[in-house]
Amino acid sequence: MAQDNGISSPTATVAENVPLGQDVVMKDEKAKNNNDKEALKRGSSPASSEPRPKKSRRNGVTSSSQSSQTPLAILNELRNGLVFEISSATGPPHNPNFTASVEVDGVKYHGTANAKKQAKQKAAEVALLSISPNLLISQPGSNFDMDFTTDTNTSVISPTPNSPSAPKKAKLELLISKALRGAINPVMALNEILPGLKYECIMENNNKSSISPFVYEVKIEEVPYRGSGNSKKHAKAAAARSVLLQRFSSFCSSALLTHSYGTPFLPQGVPTLQPITANKISELVLSRYQEVMAEHKDYARRKVLAGLVMTTNSDCTDGRIISLSTGTKCVSGEHISVKGAVLNDSHAEVVCRRGLVRFFYDQLLLHTNPATVGESIFVRDGSGKGFVLKPDVRFHLYISTSPCGDARIFSPHDVEGGTDEAVDRHPNRQSRGQLRTKIESGEGTIPVKSAESIQTWDGVMQGERLLTMSCSDKVIKWNVVGLQGSLLSHFIEPVYLHSIVVGSLFHPSHLRRALYGRIESSIMGLPPPYRLNKLMMNTTSSPEARNPGKAPNHSVNWVVVEEGVEVVNAMTGKCISGSASRLCKQKLFHSFFECLQANLPTRTGISVSNASDVYYDAKSSAESYNDAKRHMVDAFKRAGYGVWVKKPVEQDQFHLTGAL
Repeated sequence: MAQDNGISSPTATVAENVPLGQDVVMKDEKAKNNNDKEALKRGSSPASSEPRPKKSRRNGVTSSSQSSQTPLAILNELRNGLVFEISSATGPPHNPNFTASVEVDGVKYHGTANAKKQAKQKAAEVALLSISPNLLISQPGSNFDMDFTTDTNTSVISPTPNSPSAPKKAKLELLISKALRGAINPVMALNEILPGLKYECIMENNNKSSISPFVYEVKIEEVPYRGSGNSKKHAKAAAARSVLLQRFSSFCSSALLTHSYGTPFLPQGVPTLQPITANKISELVLSRYQEVMAEHKDYARRKVLAGLVMTTNSDCTDGRIISLSTGTKCVSGEHISVKGAVLNDSHAEVVCRRGLVRFFYDQLLLHTNPATVGESIFVRDGSGKGFVLKPDVRFHLYISTSPCGDARIFSPHDVEGGTDEAVDRHPNRQSRGQLRTKIESGEGTIPVKSAESIQTWDGVMQGERLLTMSCSDKVIKWNVVGLQGSLLSHFIEPVYLHSIVVGSLFHPSHLRRALYGRIESSIMGLPPPYRLNKLMMNTTSSPEARNPGKAPNHSVNWVVVEEGVEVVNAMTGKCISGSASRLCKQKLFHSFFECLQANLPTRTGISVSNASDVYYDAKSSAESYNDAKRHMVDAFKRAGYGVWVKKPVEQDQFHLTGAL
């Protein structure tokens, strides 16, 4: 209790921190008493006054280090002549609820409270957080001062000494980081920052077998943010998380955002795809999959989905879906073909890449007609030998979960720990980076043997399991030799992925290591123009729900230059009708010879007159490609990560044939 001698007691001190949106109302008389007491404490008379603090102008606003401004006052200094209106009043007289609105730069902002004055302050806060959030946070006496519970991560924030804005910014950081890490509900967190947002369910389907998820949308300044989930609650939370990630994560310390919704943000030095672009890529793939599978609902159920998106600008506004695929299985050894008529590997990202190869052949054939040359994504090389990709064309790979093998195996277990060898205590840490193989007719991967491992036709026929390199290993291969494969390398320079977007189990440290980092220091001597491609990466703000059920035995593919959806029995490697897949080796070999017969210029000098009609020979004659692949295999050996497993050579020794 304050004493008559003017000495202030602790109970007379007004708390600095108040919840967001609640105004600190101080009566003039109380303020005067406090000023008088401070004056007595300093030994001066109540009538005496301190010199007015110096004012500085930042961002067009005059602020004081010792006085606070309300959001409404700050906004009025930024934009003169604003008109605040009470747009609605609801509730009983003893507990009214007022909604105030203000229009700034043509956009209306709303705030709700149980008093008109507070509602206007709320509307001003919402407007400020949209047009200049750092300005509101930096105000010493700003109402943006949330009273959150303490968090062990507060130690990572190092506020500037004597900076009254640092605690407020720290609390904002904590709110956002907790929501992104899943510690609190993102909807609740976003409502603290931007109250009054309206969420709209734009897609709803209660059919359990439906491929359409629940999708919610929330608009801020007419910009839509969407989130999907397997329930309305999850979809709404995903939409809120999308807003927090795209609009407010930049205000947070990188240390606080170490783990975003169960996975860490990308560490420094890792090329990062912008979250908005990552979301756009995933939305394009998911929406197109829903479109193409609308008439094939019996085969729409999937565990992993992959899609390749082509863009010609940085923000993906012109994104074009090239190929889609689902699948998680490999062919049984008893079904491998000596005619190149089956798909050995029906994992989604692998089949999706084969769809891109099919698209590349179609784009090359556009050069056979002068009227369509300009439509091709390839242009003739300056030397007249072969073709190169147009400089503005980029390819982005979306996978609904991290690729199997080294990228995925550690991700579920390391979300709370780093991968620095100095502190790495994972029980299987010795196998980090190891080459791994898939097993036929099943899921999961196993480490390769350290010694040379060549599978034989006889061994597979007698019951040995057919081994296929993991998707993590195949993606790192694409990052060395390119997406085009050996046959197309006769015509075009290597084409590399620009980015990869992972929908779940995204762990950047593991993904970076798996897709290029593990041979970064051991690969050398690659023949130009081959290189180690360090692609950009990120996850989405609406993580894909993991399906714990058994994966289906089928794989579907869709390619922009082909008609309709193709369904493949992943166990046999052929279409469910029994015919060969349009993406099998034999079909792509036909496309290769079609380009040769069209007399398209090649980089290697191969022509229809000197080309072998044996698939293995045609692949082997791409010398630079095979040289680059050997350097990659040697890099794995030098790094101690094992030896690349080869398939039985007999399966590639087939001839070009007209019937399969």
